[in-house]
Amino acid sequence: MRLFQRQWWFTGLIIGLVLLGVVDVLDTAGVESVDAAFKRALLGFALARGLNGVISVAQGTEFSIAPAGVGVNLSPGEILDPINDLVERFSWIMLLASSALGVQKVLLLVSGWYGFSVLLVLCGALLIALKWLPGRSNLLSVQQAVPLSRILSQVFVIVLLLRFAMPLVALGNEWAYQNFLSQQYTEASSGLSAAQSDIGDINAATTEAVATDTQNDTDQATPSFIDRAKAVVNVAKNQIDLNQRLEDYRLAAESVSENAIALIVVFILQTIVFPLLFLWIIYRLCGRLFRRID
Repeated sequence: MRLFQRQWWFTGLIIGLVLLGVVDVLDTAGVESVDAAFKRALLGFALARGLNGVISVAQGTEFSIAPAGVGVNLSPGEILDPINDLVERFSWIMLLASSALGVQKVLLLVSGWYGFSVLLVLCGALLIALKWLPGRSNLLSVQQAVPLSRILSQVFVIVLLLRFAMPLVALGNEWAYQNFLSQQYTEASSGLSAAQSDIGDINAATTEAVATDTQNDTDQATPSFIDRAKAVVNVAKNQIDLNQRLEDYRLAAESVSENAIALIVVFILQTIVFPLLFLWIIYRLCGRLFRRID
């Protein structure tokens, strides 16, 4: 009676796995998960390139405000230099993450090849037949004297691994992102976008101030004593404004560093750590399954 129950359990398991391999439910869900991650990586890359642009503008400019011969200098490059290399590396990591996710999508399409489904059906049917066939233990392969059922079990598990590994990895990756990484990704992306906007606004405001002061100098080519006195007051005021802009640059640089590193962590987990972890789990489960159906 117990043997009969085991045979039915075995048959139901094989039929369920074969049916799951024939339909494309896992493939569709897996592709949608990879596409979502791919779009997030592309957004990260776009943020990196945008940041690189506004930082390059700030670094390439030495602002000098000199009304009536009294000067005030602003050098944002000194503040933004340390994060420029970080942003460059961040953009490369985002590009690599996008490429890795593109490879995952290709592997997903390969795993959905109809040949794997055909092999699953054939191996599953033969395994079920051997399970119910009297005297199945006497069926041996000629070359290695290994039971045929064992060979079929090995082939069946290998095909299962090829058929289901990538869809399950993609779904596991998306599950891990939604439960552990989504908030960090959203906050870091918003922070980088805000920092990009802030640096751009500071660049525009400072350039406008420089243009206005240059125009004033042109209008007053030979300043009087009163004009020079007014200029000293204006310089003091400009110094305060420029110091505030330098502080704004510093705060933006800190935000870029913090949020870029946070996004790097997210995509390293999504493209390296989690896929390897889920592959290892799937491999272990397939090993256990082989021992059960052998």
